Amino acid sequence: MELLPPPIPLTPPHVSVNRVRIVDLPGLPVDEEVRGRLAYHLLSVQALTGYVREQATALGLPDTLAAETAEARREWPRLVSCGLTSPEPLMRAAACAIARRLGRNLAYLLLTLRRGDAVNRAARPDWTAQEWERWAAIERIWLGGGLLTPPLGEAIVAAAQATLTELGATGPAVLLTPYRELLPLLGAVRYLPPQAQAALCLDGGHSRIKRALVTLTAGAVTGLHPLPPVALPDSFPHLPAPAERLALGHALRDFLVEVIARTLAESQTAGWEVGPDLMLSVAAYVDGGQLLGNGLYATLSALAGDVRPLLAEALQAQTGHSFRVHVIHDGTAAGAIYAGEPQTAVMMVGTALGIGFPPATAEGLRPLALRE
Repeated sequence: MELLPPPIPLTPPHVSVNRVRIVDLPGLPVDEEVRGRLAYHLLSVQALTGYVREQATALGLPDTLAAETAEARREWPRLVSCGLTSPEPLMRAAACAIARRLGRNLAYLLLTLRRGDAVNRAARPDWTAQEWERWAAIERIWLGGGLLTPPLGEAIVAAAQATLTELGATGPAVLLTPYRELLPLLGAVRYLPPQAQAALCLDGGHSRIKRALVTLTAGAVTGLHPLPPVALPDSFPHLPAPAERLALGHALRDFLVEVIARTLAESQTAGWEVGPDLMLSVAAYVDGGQLLGNGLYATLSALAGDVRPLLAEALQAQTGHSFRVHVIHDGTAAGAIYAGEPQTAVMMVGTALGIGFPPATAEGLRPLALRE
């Protein structure tokens, strides 16, 4: 008898911290660069892009970055990371200033979430006391995501910890996950069916789709075979207008099918056996097969209430391969890495802030036993 995969939990859209506004922290000095700003504007690729523009000359970039592309923005974390170890004093100072600013922003966000001051609660009316109480109880935060490429990630965490010390404040322990950008992808495979032996896994973010074939032995994930990520077209907006949703849904479906078909072909060319299960982590909230929210991936729900058979049928038609498609919210997937850790949250810093909370236990999840 075929065993069923563990149910994928629903992470509701309102858990997002992107719209948390730091109005004030009574009793503590608040940097003017932080006061009144949304978390999304303080800790994201958008925030990093603004800081890179300010330091463009020192970083050796053109005076005007008005024409930068999504591809260029994807390079900012690597650029700043290189600057941190540059022999050029001006470049190194500029990169250090950016890392320090992002670290201070992180510290203020963590304090806002932990304290739950009335002035900040009032600025987030869709959160109830339950959300604030959950964050007040968090003692450990695992950080991952594309913005935290080494050594930039280490510099941001160090600056955050220094800011908390400077303010005489206590925040949760902040730890960099060793999985960085692979956090959602690896977490997602823990929800594969127990009988799976080899499966394609993709993690769809707002800038790139990360891809891998995973292999399992006796129900445990023992192998990860990454393939080069695929950049999303610049024409795909992060937050589509309502009138764009249907057309974008069609375009995104076609793009995903093409990427998955290419991934299947590359895997087969490499001699890897591909099973029927396909795990797709996406930057959208997931309820069964329905994608919720107002982001790019949620436009697929303009085509069908359940996107799993929609994608499976399109893939069957294009590749002749019969897939069982599983879809999971990227934050929920990331949380699965740390299943069983109490009072813990996972925060992914990339195009936006992604949040996940580990399930109470690892029961039913595939163990991670990756071989070097």
